[in-house]
Amino acid sequence: MTAIQSARDELLDLAAAMRPDWPPRDLPGALAAAANNGWPWPRAFLATARLLADPDAHPRDLLAEIASPLERNARPLSPAANARHAAEAKARLDESLGAAS
Repeated sequence: MTAIQSARDELLDLAAAMRPDWPPRDLPGALAAAANNGWPWPRAFLATARLLADPDAHPRDLLAEIASPLERNARPLSPAANARHAAEAKARLDESLGAAS
């Protein structure tokens, strides 16, 4: 059986070709953070590939996934889900402030 080899530079080249909208320094930083947090290469590769294929994703989404150790395969929320959660939180806050008056 052949060991899986890291292909960081090749992945960065692929990302530059697929996502020219991403700032060039963001993904290398996110991959370094993944390595520094103990992520094995296959996990970092798969997470990055998923982000590359998501038109709404950004390298910072990988950082968010790294920062959430209790949610091992966390998927960053879509903008619509973020807006929905923010609206729910605002409604609850408004309700609690109204009840306190």
